[in-house]
Order: sequence, then C-alpha cells, then structure tokens
Amino acid sequence: MSDLDPRVVQGRRVLGVVPGQPPGGDRKVPDEQDLVMVSPHLLVRHAVVALTVLLLVLIVAVLFDAPLREVANPFETPNPEKAPWYFAALQELLSHFHPMVAGVLVPGAIVGGLIALPYIDRSRALQPRLRKVAVATFTTFLVVWVVLTLIGFAFRGPNWGWVWPWNEWHGEL
Repeated sequence: MSDLDPRVVQGRRVLGVVPGQPPGGDRKVPDEQDLVMVSPHLLVRHAVVALTVLLLVLIVAVLFDAPLREVANPFETPNPEKAPWYFAALQELLSHFHPMVAGVLVPGAIVGGLIALPYIDRSRALQPRLRKVAVATFTTFLVVWVVLTLIGFAFRGPNWGWVWPWNEWHGEL
C-alpha cells in the first residue's frame, strides 16, 4: 500500500471493484469509500451527465440565434480578417512566427507535452495539490493560450494592428 493513496497497490491504481473471488483465494475487501461499481452505477451517472449536457446545448441552440455571415466575396476582404475565437490564439502565433513554427511545431509540442505530462510527473498521488508539476505545467499552458486568444480576438484591429477593445470593437459578438 502507498502512503499517499490507499487505492494504489504495488504500482497499480485500482479503478473499480468487481464482485466475485479472485482465482488465487481470499481477497482483501476494500473500504466502503473505495468501492466504485462501473456497471450500472458509474455508467448510469455518465449517461445522465451526457444527456443533461446534450439537453442544455439543445436548449441554447433553440433559444439563441447564430446566423451565418453573407456569402464570401473574394473581391472584398474584411479588414481585419479574423479567425473564429477558438482559433484566435493560433492566428496570433502566426502573426509572430513562421507558419511552420506557429502552425505545426508549437501545437505539436503542446499536444506532445500534454500527452507526456503523466510520464514526466511520476507522483502517485491523486490529489491535485500533490501533483505540482502537472498542475503548474497545465496552468501555464492554459493561461498563455487564454491570453493569446484574448489578444487575437479583442485587441487586434485593421491591418492586424493593436486596438483597445473599449475604443474600437473588431470582434464578433
């Protein structure tokens, strides 16, 4: 047993408890708080949450109109031409770096780093306060990405110049 978490046994994390007997004989019965029955309890909870989120998205889609813009005219480009808000950080990176760096290497490094993060932070603890490397790395990534998104969406105006959003608004609402 690990000192940090009772659910970590011999380097393995217990994700659930299944009724029955192991083939080798007696088994240690875990505490009541450690029991997580996947079927039906966990699956039902996940299904309820998924259906609730789907219902909320459906209600928002029915109540709020999201019209499309006019048909694109290749002879009249809007200034500034901006990507949607969810690509604004990437467009902001593209304005500062070569497209190979900003469009391929940086996003690839971010995805690779987030995939490698559990292997870099080898702590067996499950509580976020004990996973300092993982929390610091992910928080840094998130803050930088949100700042780049805000800059690219709200603080860029004609010819991709800097504007204050409370003076001139060039974002979409």
